[in-house]
Amino acid sequence: MKSMTGYGSAVVKARLGTLSIEIKAVNQRFHECQIRLPHSLLTIEDSIRKEIKKHVARGKIDVFVKIEDQLKTPRKLRVDIELLEQYIEAVKTIENAMGQKLTSSLDVNALLIHSDIAVVEKAGNEQWIDEEETIFLALTQAIDSFNQMREKEGQYLLIDMQNSLKDLGKCCDQVEILAPLIIEQYREKIETRLRDYLNEVEVDESRLLTEIGLFADKADISEELVRLRAHIKQFEHYCYTDEAVGRRLDFVVQEMNREANTIGSKATAMSIRQQVVEMKGFIEKLKEQVQNIE
Repeated sequence: MKSMTGYGSAVVKARLGTLSIEIKAVNQRFHECQIRLPHSLLTIEDSIRKEIKKHVARGKIDVFVKIEDQLKTPRKLRVDIELLEQYIEAVKTIENAMGQKLTSSLDVNALLIHSDIAVVEKAGNEQWIDEEETIFLALTQAIDSFNQMREKEGQYLLIDMQNSLKDLGKCCDQVEILAPLIIEQYREKIETRLRDYLNEVEVDESRLLTEIGLFADKADISEELVRLRAHIKQFEHYCYTDEAVGRRLDFVVQEMNREANTIGSKATAMSIRQQVVEMKGFIEKLKEQVQNIE
């Protein structure tokens, strides 16, 4: 079991310099990955995204890749003259359409900053993109560090959820003990009222049993308790699988809450309703923790 939140990093020294990768993730229902790369590594962005997807099923993930060159490789500025001429021609077209010269002249600095017009390139053949094996080695190390933190946090979440499941099971035990007593108490209550009302007249035992049977059928919560216990076992089973189970656990918690609500609506005794309140409190704790599970 892994938490969705985590952090991992790796630093690798290569022939061209130092490469550092950071991975951060926070809770999110679906998978979303944003990668920030130096311009020279944009061609391997999809490969990095696919590698992240193999290890992270859901969450909002940010990946930062930084390089620090050690080799003083010569650089050159490449200017796209054809595109620059089109910008200049566009300014002239605007001025002719307006019938006046623009207040500010063409800003050459602004045009050169434009990444499509002016690009700084290394003059030599020494490029980081040629160090793809080193880059993915650093990525693997960062993912391992990232997953270690997520697994550790996942263990803490698992312990907390196990405690909530145990408490929820205890509530089920108490309700199972109380449910038959409630029916017996109802029988005694009906007999007492009938005797007080009829005085010396003998109570019709068959009619009394029919009334009690109707009440018992209406207040029967045995099926709900069976399903609730089944959901608890299913939840425990998912907790020990290696797959991403966050969504499955979220669904199971919803079913637990539905069964608890049904028990509460059927219960007429305050003692059972108090146990239902306790149940819903533990289920709510499970729901909050499940939001952190991958």
